[in-house]
Amino acid sequence: MRSQLFELQQDIKDDVILLHCDMFPYKGKNIINLHIQEQTMINVAAGIAYTGKPVIIYGVLGFVFLKALEQIKFSILDFAAKYAPIIMCNAGYTGCYEMYGKGHIFKEELDLCRIYNIEYFKPNKENFKDLIKNCLKTNGFKYILIY
Repeated sequence: MRSQLFELQQDIKDDVILLHCDMFPYKGKNIINLHIQEQTMINVAAGIAYTGKPVIIYGVLGFVFLKALEQIKFSILDFAAKYAPIIMCNAGYTGCYEMYGKGHIFKEELDLCRIYNIEYFKPNKENFKDLIKNCLKTNGFKYILIY
């Protein structure tokens, strides 16, 4: 679904910014690699959203959600999500990265979504692009699990 995300991000007219931490093999307009700075990536996303620009965050399950939970709670949920759509797309939900170790595995993300009232989705390849387009229509933080 990464290729679909790239195609969609390049086609969208709304100037959507896509942030990632060394996990997105594509380059293009408004794609920013923050290397291995997951917490910084969340704060950058919050700052961009505060200006009214939609943001998509791409990463691997355990790294972004767990390493940057404090920034998600305070910078995104308590502050920036009211100004623009912020979508976090996290890869690895099927366990495809388990061979790389514990940092690539995260089984509690949906529990945290429920605790913090984060809307989440589990799309398939057929409805992924439409889901992203719909999520970009309203301000707020949405979590999308990518297979």
